[in-house]
Amino acid sequence: MASLNDSNNLDYVEDEVPQTPTRPSTLYAIPYVGMEFESLEKAQSYYEEYGRQQGFWIRMRDKRRGIPRCNEFTMAIWTCSRAGKPRCSKEEMQMKELESYRNFMAPGEDVGNANSAQSVKSRNCSSIMIGCKAHMRVKLERHTLKLKVVAFSDDHNHEVITPKKRMNMRSNRRMPDVVKKIAEDFQTQNLRVSKVPAIFCGDQIGFDSRDCYNHLAKVRQKNLDTGDAQFVLNYFRQKQLHNPQFFYAVQCDEEGRATNFFWVDPRSRMAYDYFGDVVVFDTTYRTNKYNMPFAPFTGVNHHFQSIQFGCALLQDETEDTFIWLFDTWLQAMGGRAPVSILTDQDLAMRGAIAKVFPSTTRHRLCLWHIKKKFGEKLSHVYFSASDFKKKMKACVHWTYSKDVFDEEWKTMMCEFHLEGNKWLQNLFEMREMWAPVYNRDTFYAGMNTTGRAEGINSFFDDFVTSTTNLREFVQRYDEALKKIVRNEEKEDFESEHKVRIVAEGDWMLNHAADVYTRALFNKFKFDWASIWQFKIEKEERNPDLWCFHLKTRDKVKGYKQQFVVQLNPETYVGTCECKKWEFSGMICMHIMKVFDHLDLEEIPEHFILGRWRKKAKVSFRVMDQLHSTGDGDNEHAEVLRLNHLCKEMTQLACRSAPHEDAYLLCVEGVKELSQKVDALITSKSGVTKVVANVNDQPEPSNADMPQIILDPLLSQTKGRKRDARGKEVTNSSTRIKSGLELATNKRKRNCRCCGKLVAHDTRTCPQNPKNLQKTKKVMELPMMTQMRMKTTVLKFKTTRTSLWVIVNMCHDYLCCKLHEDRGESGDYDEASAASADKEEANTKNQGLSVAVQ
Repeated sequence: MASLNDSNNLDYVEDEVPQTPTRPSTLYAIPYVGMEFESLEKAQSYYEEYGRQQGFWIRMRDKRRGIPRCNEFTMAIWTCSRAGKPRCSKEEMQMKELESYRNFMAPGEDVGNANSAQSVKSRNCSSIMIGCKAHMRVKLERHTLKLKVVAFSDDHNHEVITPKKRMNMRSNRRMPDVVKKIAEDFQTQNLRVSKVPAIFCGDQIGFDSRDCYNHLAKVRQKNLDTGDAQFVLNYFRQKQLHNPQFFYAVQCDEEGRATNFFWVDPRSRMAYDYFGDVVVFDTTYRTNKYNMPFAPFTGVNHHFQSIQFGCALLQDETEDTFIWLFDTWLQAMGGRAPVSILTDQDLAMRGAIAKVFPSTTRHRLCLWHIKKKFGEKLSHVYFSASDFKKKMKACVHWTYSKDVFDEEWKTMMCEFHLEGNKWLQNLFEMREMWAPVYNRDTFYAGMNTTGRAEGINSFFDDFVTSTTNLREFVQRYDEALKKIVRNEEKEDFESEHKVRIVAEGDWMLNHAADVYTRALFNKFKFDWASIWQFKIEKEERNPDLWCFHLKTRDKVKGYKQQFVVQLNPETYVGTCECKKWEFSGMICMHIMKVFDHLDLEEIPEHFILGRWRKKAKVSFRVMDQLHSTGDGDNEHAEVLRLNHLCKEMTQLACRSAPHEDAYLLCVEGVKELSQKVDALITSKSGVTKVVANVNDQPEPSNADMPQIILDPLLSQTKGRKRDARGKEVTNSSTRIKSGLELATNKRKRNCRCCGKLVAHDTRTCPQNPKNLQKTKKVMELPMMTQMRMKTTVLKFKTTRTSLWVIVNMCHDYLCCKLHEDRGESGDYDEASAASADKEEANTKNQGLSVAVQ
């Protein structure tokens, strides 16, 4: 044993020895033969504490029951944890067998099998077992019925652990219950669990980050004993039992394996009644264990914040899956379809929307996804500061007439010789689904892209990871919804209880501050400050209609525009050619200019959209458990009262069902209460109104579902297996980047040839002498060879490719062509090549430009 007086061992010299707060600091005497214990647990605890005090930990080697059919142990042996010898691993056994086979081989025998021993890889592992003889043995005394120490040895063949390192002993590795709870909360909130030991000084208590992760793994395994998908199904059932307005649907395959999940909480269903006129749908988010695409239905509230109208986890992205999802979602929303819906260019999604949603729902494609493809499809004309890019931007964004858009589009196609481009032809044929001029007469809350859905995907990154299973996903989704509600309540407070600072004489802006929320007021204020850009050139005041012709001032840089505003002189109801009011629900700067010209002090009631008001959702902001709130016979207050009554009656039924007396009392009370309600309603209106619960409708998707469902398979969705470079995509929510983005966002570095911070390297540097020689060779080639190079270069679908990279490709082609010519027709005729070069010297510059193009 190590001595404390050893001057070379500095580990024994320390100012303070950390003690575990949960264990006593008393000293334990050395066990001796004849020492007695009341029970086996006490004997083990004493020896364990003694070992912890001395610097070693123990393990039980054997215990026996001496009396048949008796649960009490009569003998037990504890040894030092370093007793015994380590077992050979599977790899080591194979190595020994191959080595013995090699020793017994004949001299001329094939050694192929023996040499295969080198291919066996052994694991880099270690063991603490070195044959220590320290132990303690106890035996039950039949006269006293106590365990007595019959053998004890404290002879260790190793050094004991110093006090400074005893926190690394296995017997000291313990996590307090409060630390376990904090670690679970950290995982629920998607915080870094590795920070928990630093908060509680885990190095002094006896745990580290690995212990935290091991505990979470045990909790996760315990919760998933019934299966991941089965837990989600039970979770949905409990949520619906607690609140009948909770809606869910699960689809299974023939083997009883879950394929698709859909659920929506009561508050989201109620919010759809207020803000369900526009919906953004996207399936690009797939951060979960099964790679299942997360499909949220996203909307916009009165603070211009993203809110949820339900979500789904899908097994695939086929048209049948989308049809099931949209049918289920409409069923959850009471059959009410939105005014407009924005998606990407997925064909299966387009087909499902056309089959499920009515013709009144306007489907629009994301403008950003379409504009992103211009750089990929038309890289030779669509680049930074190009004329085609400027004119295309003006045609898409600054045209307010369908005829003008069609005319300018055709003019551009002729000017840049793009009449035969099939991609542009198909894009023009479907212009009604993406061009802003064809969608300005439909309400989209001012959105042209699905960026709001991608923003909500980034919002969920704070709650889920690539290893999140289904159970954790649905629970963390609820946490995300709570955060959305908190953000909305914060904006409610800011809008209602804080006053916007506006000049006293600006009556129009003061009225906007009174009716609009803070976010919408800021938008209105920005537009109101920009009305100076327009001037009224002409007025036409007829008895029934006023017309105002506006034009941008000459000082305003950019695209000059003219607009016509028409107003009713009595009600001030009117329209503008830009149709911003119809598209976003906010009046445009042109109408503001006319109101300022007419010296109006308030915004006409017609131009104040109800969804943008401060009190757009007062009736369901707070749900009182005892009293329902609402404004008279408001339709939304009726939904709130229905939700409240269903919750109260469900809880009453659950408490009464187990007891027969309580059940009979409840039935009699319900009958009596029903008669009183019918009499009250009849006395007021004479008509009894019956409201049906949406959840009372049959759910075909859940009717044939088995009672126990299996976990879903790993989802293999389209377009996500590999990125633009052909590499496998990891399980993250990062959007797959195109070749243009990868080339544009290439990281710059210092070139060793020119010494500049650029995107090229020495191999492609223009100042490299080798590149200059290759360029000279290419420029001196005959015209036919350069045309062949053009065909070779065009095979590579690259954008923004460096000139010197193309030159290298042409040089490699030339070398290959020279080898082919020498192989087919003998020696290469340099004289013929020189004469051909002289004949076509006047076209070498044109040939180089063709090759580069």
